[in-house]
Amino acid sequence: MGSSRFTKLLANSFKLATSDLANQYALPVKSMTGLVVSNYTAKKSRNLNEKVVESMNPGRDDFLFEIGFGRGDAMKMCYDRVKDGRGMVFGVERSGYMNEKATKRFVLEIAETDKIRIDSAVDLRNLPYPTDLFNHVFHVDLFYFLQNDALIDINRELLRVLKPGGILTCGMEFRRLKTLTEHGILEETQWDPLRYLWALEQAEFSDVQINYHTDPKMGEYQLITARKTADPLDGQNPEELMKKLEMDMKKERLAIAMMSDKKDTGGDFS
Repeated sequence: MGSSRFTKLLANSFKLATSDLANQYALPVKSMTGLVVSNYTAKKSRNLNEKVVESMNPGRDDFLFEIGFGRGDAMKMCYDRVKDGRGMVFGVERSGYMNEKATKRFVLEIAETDKIRIDSAVDLRNLPYPTDLFNHVFHVDLFYFLQNDALIDINRELLRVLKPGGILTCGMEFRRLKTLTEHGILEETQWDPLRYLWALEQAEFSDVQINYHTDPKMGEYQLITARKTADPLDGQNPEELMKKLEMDMKKERLAIAMMSDKKDTGGDFS
């Protein structure tokens, strides 16, 4: 009986520890666990961040935006690309702890160059930026924690702040994510790339695709990319466009006819 109680207590303790790790992985808070998890995540994702920035190949005058910047490693890589030009690096982070860490890390760059801007965004469906601002939007280890009912609207907001022709890039490393799933930190359905590809398409991104790459240091990694079309008609079905045009013309003719009837009868529509 005593052994059974001990086994149950041990199992419950393991569940609590795993749950805490999962929560800290999704949203680190200022604590010993948060420090360990954030350091571990930064170390494991550094190579992937490098590959994401390399794939974007930002120019010195580009405006870049990272969602969920963690300790700010990718932001530093981007800053090094734009510091001698007119470009800027923006970032939002839900975790107040990570926001504080990154702000302290870049205190000189923020004060002296004004080329790094760090913001908080409680709701990614309402970003504090104007339309058509960024050449690149990117994230690593983010969409796994976004609910399905918000994912499409979040991507629509990312589409809004991208410049026409701008690119969204998402970095993934299936091997590391599978390990986190085996340890109970993530569910496989959370990081299923098809879930994110579908949301990007529903948000009306163009050229949505996932590409597989191999690197000697990290093995295989994946990049999801999508584009904001520079042509409002690009990628749309010609038949659907004609139907929409026909419907718009019918509405216009109806409005003209109603206005004509109003003039002829001297009546109103109130």
